[in-house]
Amino acid sequence: MRRSMRMNMSAVGNIHSLLARLLPAQVIVSPAVARRQRLFAGVGMPSQRTMLVSRLDEASDLQAVYQDLRLQALQGNVAALNDLGWIWLNGKYWRADTVLAGHLLRMAALQGSAVAWFNLGQQHYFGKGVDRSYTQAAECYRQAFERGMSHAAAALGDLYEEEVCDGPMQWQVDPQLAYRWFLQGAEQGEARCRFEVGYRLIHGLHVQPELKPALYWLELAAAAGVVQAAEELAVHFSRRDQERYQQWRDRAVQMGSTLALTMKLEDQVQP
Repeated sequence: MRRSMRMNMSAVGNIHSLLARLLPAQVIVSPAVARRQRLFAGVGMPSQRTMLVSRLDEASDLQAVYQDLRLQALQGNVAALNDLGWIWLNGKYWRADTVLAGHLLRMAALQGSAVAWFNLGQQHYFGKGVDRSYTQAAECYRQAFERGMSHAAAALGDLYEEEVCDGPMQWQVDPQLAYRWFLQGAEQGEARCRFEVGYRLIHGLHVQPELKPALYWLELAAAAGVVQAAEELAVHFSRRDQERYQQWRDRAVQMGSTLALTMKLEDQVQP
């Protein structure tokens, strides 16, 4: 046990020693490029999400923000390490370096960061600084899911339904496996996965149609704000139950659905 703890501490120490050599003293910021890329959401996600993005968007001195993140990373903050990797992966706030990004993200991932595993999946999916590989992306997404990131199940479900139409990359579409990943995400509370499961069950898409569980998952997804789920419920009940149809149609309208608004306007002009 003690030997294992010493080995883990040694590994972490090696990471921090390497990190001190990898992270530059300053970053190369191009204000003109930074302004253009404010509208670019990028791939992957930072650990600190909204707080970090707001801080970067509003920063008058990006070097100061970088120095703070660098210090946090050197002090062992895995979230800061992932966030630096995410920024270098996208090149949104300072010049991109996808090779450095990959090193930082893998360091964060090996220290247990689910978000870093997800970002590595995104790097392999889009081929940013690495060969594009759905197989590698799937493995990284799986690691992220196993570490508590339910959103990774949606990425896996999408991946196993995506056909590769050009290029040399080998990939096998598997709709049943995609459904199983969506179901795992749904069971963990991931809203979009709940919609995907409900949609497949109500239409019998690659699974046997089952109305009761389909409505269950769609209602949970709609309650979590997935507008497509509310639309699907409105369409379903339009032929069966006028009271529930109007309830879901109006809920979808409130959520911003143009489809539901069209349905409501058509209902108003019908005799």
